[in-house]
Amino acid sequence: MTRTATTRSAWGTWIGFESCPTLLGRLVEGFAGPWIPLEDVPVPVASVASVASAVPASDADTARDGTLDAAPDGALDAAPDTTRDAARDAARNVTRDAAPGGTGAIGCVLLAARSPADLRRAVPLRGLLPTATRVRIAVADVPSWAAQPLPVAAPGACWRHLTEMRVTRRGRGWHLDAAFSEPVPAGDVVAHVANGLFGGCAATTPVAGLEGGVTADWRPGDPNVTLSPPGGPVPDRRDAPGCDLPLRQANGSVVTGPAVTGPAVMSSGVTSSAATSSGVTSSAATSPGVTNSAPAATGLTGSVLAGSVLAGPVLAGSVPAGSVPAGSGSTGSVADGLLPPLDEAVINPIGFRRNPAQGIAVLAVRREGFVVALGTDKLVRIPASGRVTDVDIARLRDVRGVEVPGPQAAEGRTGEIARVVAALSAAGIPVLAAPDPARDRALGTALATALVAVTGEALASDLRREELSIRLRRAALREHGAAARWRGLALAAGLPVPPDPKVSILLCTRRPEMVPFAVEQMERQRGVSAELIVGLHGFTAREAAIPRTRLPLTVIEAPATTPFGEVLNRMAAVASGSCLAKVDDDDWYGPDHLADLLLARRYSGADLVGSAAEFVYLEPLDVTIRRCIGTERFVPLVAGGTMLVTRAAFEAAGGFRPLARTVDGQLLQAVEAVGGRIYRTHGLGYVLRRRSAYGHTWRQPVQSFLASFQEQWRGLVFNELMEDGARWRAEVTR
Repeated sequence: MTRTATTRSAWGTWIGFESCPTLLGRLVEGFAGPWIPLEDVPVPVASVASVASAVPASDADTARDGTLDAAPDGALDAAPDTTRDAARDAARNVTRDAAPGGTGAIGCVLLAARSPADLRRAVPLRGLLPTATRVRIAVADVPSWAAQPLPVAAPGACWRHLTEMRVTRRGRGWHLDAAFSEPVPAGDVVAHVANGLFGGCAATTPVAGLEGGVTADWRPGDPNVTLSPPGGPVPDRRDAPGCDLPLRQANGSVVTGPAVTGPAVMSSGVTSSAATSSGVTSSAATSPGVTNSAPAATGLTGSVLAGSVLAGPVLAGSVPAGSVPAGSGSTGSVADGLLPPLDEAVINPIGFRRNPAQGIAVLAVRREGFVVALGTDKLVRIPASGRVTDVDIARLRDVRGVEVPGPQAAEGRTGEIARVVAALSAAGIPVLAAPDPARDRALGTALATALVAVTGEALASDLRREELSIRLRRAALREHGAAARWRGLALAAGLPVPPDPKVSILLCTRRPEMVPFAVEQMERQRGVSAELIVGLHGFTAREAAIPRTRLPLTVIEAPATTPFGEVLNRMAAVASGSCLAKVDDDDWYGPDHLADLLLARRYSGADLVGSAAEFVYLEPLDVTIRRCIGTERFVPLVAGGTMLVTRAAFEAAGGFRPLARTVDGQLLQAVEAVGGRIYRTHGLGYVLRRRSAYGHTWRQPVQSFLASFQEQWRGLVFNELMEDGARWRAEVTR
């Protein structure tokens, strides 16, 4: 029997407007509401494969070519508990009609997101959106560097039914309006738009199970999560467990979950049952400033924090989240002060300004959240959760730093302040923070140590400020980034994790005397799995003193008549890494050069990343200069001796052209021509050595470098991130 779908008006949902509810009222016009917070839409008890199973429909009809608008200004401020309870009740009341197996369908679904960061938070909740014949996405504000919200259409029924799509600029944001001939999952449209907006960042493993709500903060941008109702089982996916690592929600914070026996009543009132593996002991440490021991009746073998999300591996089949299977290797311990992970795709250094025009701003605690102010100007409002978005970061780009309150002024919000500090640090905005043991425990040793060096005096120097910024962003992203956080959770739960990406270093030289120096530069690289491919162009291994190295080494010999690009292609052919890094034989590289390139590729999603040749040592003049080159942005050019390209992008571009010169520029052009993106990160881990133009494949004369520079120093000078520069300086001056 065929059911005829009945169109049910329009439904609007929002995400990210907690700190600016009136903005939602000004975002769109013509929609009478109600606006329902997406994070409050309950996950249905029925099979979560029904992507449209928890959606209410409003009574307001929307004309096909009409506009949508929001509730009156301030509507979200009034009686928030009553509003949210009504939203949950409305969602439950229409579950049957909105489900794919029911007879109802939504005419138009409108998702309002305050920022691209909030749009990515909506992606793991896509299963809460209904099917509809019209989908509208309104992003209120976007950073200047953000792309247009053009969807990356995946194979499937969704886009085959597209009849019309419009993308328009509205104020500081974008609106997308897509119409379909048949009802399509609105969540799929949202996921594809987010994918197009951020260039399809790499997926995060393991597969997560979420309960919706605050757990969406833990997997932003991931459409491959499995939703489950609070306290309910994680449904299977095609005869396999629904997830590898489920999270439980309990009043908003997130910790790893202990092993439990029998039914465990969590602090949110949700009941979960799980079997304790034999021999597994559970202990729990409370986060700073929180004391809450679980009663013995809960069956927990350790204490549980109030307001937590429990995590644990999943047994085969549909089992409750939070269980620990026998032999998993997990101790089921509760993490101490674990912050929600940072979404690297939006909280990152993109748009960093080397010479900010404003002074040091101050983070102040308010009843409704936080405010970052510069004098009397309020630059940013941050919700009480401490969640920072890409729009907030963009508005703080022109400040020299942000001072955060100490323990006495924190007013019991240490964890939330730590979350703000981690986000600002990951974005490269220097943070001045007095010591706070509780906050520093939540931030981790590396980030807390990096914060100690940040002083007002240090921030007065543009170069010193950027050095501190880079140290902060490294520590924050490597400790609190989503990829690193989920890798740690998986390891703690006894789950296997994929290996780190392997980098194949392509070092081609025509100068036997430079081989030891060049190998030493790569030997000192840290924090990365690498192999070294050495190409000897015009001489043999017998003529070169190749030093011993800890790196796996492959040597390729080629006649001098072989074009430079062809030698590089032969080297790439024997490389085994998923990324290829081209380096020069006479330049200096800091010990974190490759690790920084991999980090930049992670947060930019670019196919090719490289550094800027900011620092140049002009050997004939014995002068070091710093050029004014924009960094932390998408560009068509990077320094040829710093290029790191994915294997897939390299092959799609056809590799290096078999030319004697300009092979770097040709590869950059080819990557862009096939639709790849190029990103330039900071240049403080690289110093280009310029000798005479004779003998170089790059024929730019030394004098041309003096045409424009920002700073200069007599002799060979290294910034602090290069490290170990004294010995090289002595070698150059001999």
